[in-house]
Order: sequence, then structure tokens, then C-alpha cells
Amino acid sequence: MNHEVHMSKKILIIDDDPDIVSYLKDVFDEAGFTTFVASNGVEGLERAQVHRPDLITLDMDMPGRGGTLFYVKLRQEPSLAEIPVIVISGVGPRPPAINKNVPVLSKPVDPQKTLALAKEMMGA
Repeated sequence: MNHEVHMSKKILIIDDDPDIVSYLKDVFDEAGFTTFVASNGVEGLERAQVHRPDLITLDMDMPGRGGTLFYVKLRQEPSLAEIPVIVISGVGPRPPAINKNVPVLSKPVDPQKTLALAKEMMGA
């Protein structure tokens, strides 16, 4: 196996729906990114601290205000505050806690659009 040694960008996918997770993972993996997965905000924060992703996709419709809480905590942490976030949401208006310049994609997710946006936000 010949692996090119290039730093591939890392994406953290936070969603409690396994179908969405595996779908996004496939989209990003095929594009050559390294992906990590978390099924809730608490796990997401831990993964973010460990892996220092270049981008986070965040589901808002997780139990326990998962998305909003995660976002607020992420931004409070100096080492993580600069990581770009794409919110992926099935329903409703933009949560007030989410910064205006954070893009919100609605489900079902368009793979091309998601990928283009991810690359743009990571400067990849």
C-alpha cells in the first residue's frame, strides 16, 4: 500500500443519526479527507480536543440541545474557537446561539454542495 504523505484535512462529523454520519463520512473520505465521528456534543468536544479538526459539521437536532451547547462550548475554548463549523439541520430557524456567518445546510444534504463548502471553509 503506497500512501502519499500529505497532510489531509481533518473533519469532525457530529450527528446522532448513523445514516447521516456514514453518508457524510463517505462523501468526505472519498474526497481524501480524514474523518472523525461523534454522536453527541459532549463526545464531539472531546474529539475536537484530541484531533483538532480543520472543520466540524454539526447536527442541531440531537437530544439535549446537543448542537447549540456544543457550539457555545467550542467557541469558549481558545484552542478550538477558530475551527470552522457547518451546521447541518433538519428543521427550524437558525438557533440564536449560532453565529450569523456559520453556514447552515438543510437535510437531506447535497453532497456536492457540502463538499464545495467544506473545501472553501478549510481553504483546501
